[in-house]
Amino acid sequence: MGRVLPFDYAVRNLGRRPFRTAITALSSALVAALLVATTAFVRGLGGTFSGAAQEDTAILLSTVAERDVVRSTVTAGLPELVAASVPGVLQISGVPAISAEIHMGTNLRLGAGPDAPGSEPLAGFVRGVTERAFLVHEAVTLVEGRTPRTGEVIVGRMVAAQLGVEESELALGRKLRFEGSTFEIVGRFAAPGTTIEAEIWTPLAELRGLTKRDDSSVAFVRMESADGFADLELFTRRRLDLELTMIPSSTYYRELSDYFGPIRALAWAMASLIVLGALFGGANTLNAAVQDRLRELAALRAVGYSGVALIRSLAQESLVIAASGALCGLLLARLFLAGSSVRIAMSAFALQVDAAAILVGFGGALLLGLVGTTPAALRVLRMPIAAALKEP
Repeated sequence: MGRVLPFDYAVRNLGRRPFRTAITALSSALVAALLVATTAFVRGLGGTFSGAAQEDTAILLSTVAERDVVRSTVTAGLPELVAASVPGVLQISGVPAISAEIHMGTNLRLGAGPDAPGSEPLAGFVRGVTERAFLVHEAVTLVEGRTPRTGEVIVGRMVAAQLGVEESELALGRKLRFEGSTFEIVGRFAAPGTTIEAEIWTPLAELRGLTKRDDSSVAFVRMESADGFADLELFTRRRLDLELTMIPSSTYYRELSDYFGPIRALAWAMASLIVLGALFGGANTLNAAVQDRLRELAALRAVGYSGVALIRSLAQESLVIAASGALCGLLLARLFLAGSSVRIAMSAFALQVDAAAILVGFGGALLLGLVGTTPAALRVLRMPIAAALKEP
C-alpha cells in the first residue's frame, strides 16, 4: 500500500485561501438547501393527493362530469338509494358510511359586514357536508371547537395559507361571508397529507339552499372492503336513470397526482440546472487550486506520494467543504421551510422537510463535492513532475 497524506494536511489547506473556501462552502450550502426545498415540494405535492386516498372508499359522480367533482351533480337521495341497494357498505353504529357532499369554489370575505377589515374577495374552496362525512374521511380530525350547525363553518389547518391571510383571521368566533350569507367559525380540523386541510366545511342542507341546488356534487361510499366495489359498479350500471360513474378514491387521487406530474418534473429540472451550474463552478475552483499548488503537488509526487494519494487528499478537501456547507444549507432549510406551505389553485399543501428531504440535500451536496474533483484529479494524474517543478 502506497504512502497516504494525513487528513490534517487536507484540512490545513482549506485555511490557506479562506475566501475561496468560503465561496465554495456557500455554493454547497445553496445546493443542499435547494435540494431540500425541491424534495419537500415534490413530496408535499405528491403526498397531498395520495394521502386523501382510501382503499375502501369509492366516489360516485355524474358521467358527464369527466371526473371533475366540482362540475358533477348527483341526486340528493343517492346515499339512501346506495344503502338500500348495495351490499357491503360499511355500517358504523348502524349508520351507513356514505357522505353526500357539495364541492365548490367560491369568493369569500372575512368579517361580518361589508366594511369589515379584509372585505376584499378571496378565492376559497367550500365543501357542504353532513355528520356522515366524518365516518367516511378517516384523515379528518377535529382539533378545536365542534362540528358546524346552521350558519357555522369549520376550517382546515391550511385554509389561512390557501387564502393568504393570517391564522388569527380564521380563529374560532371569527366570521366568514360567502354566497350571500355570514358564517361563524366554530371549529378547526386537521387532515395531514391531504388537500382537505385547505377546505372550509359547512352543513350540506344550508349550502344547498344558498346555492339554490336540490342535488349534491358527489357521494363518497365507504365499503367493508375494496371487494365491494364490484357491487357498487353494478349498481351504477343498473341505474341508468341516475347517470353515475364509480371510481375508487385511490384511483381518483392517483390520477389527480399524475395531473401535477409536469410541475414536479419542472421543479426537478430547474434544480438540476442550478446544481449543474454549481458543479461546474466547484470543479473550476478546485482546478484553479491545483494550478496554484502545482509545484507543491509535484514535489509530493517526487518524494514518493502517488497520484492516487494526492487525489484522495483533494477529495478530502472537497468533501470537508461540501459537508460544512451542506450542514449550513440544511439549517437554513430547516429554519425557512419547515412549517411552510405552498398555494396551488384553490388548495395548499405543506412542505415536507423530512428525513428523505434532508438525506437528498446532504447527499447531493457531498456527491457534488466528490464529482467536482474529477477534472482536478485527471490533471494531477497527467501532471509531468519535472515540468511542474519548474512552474513559477
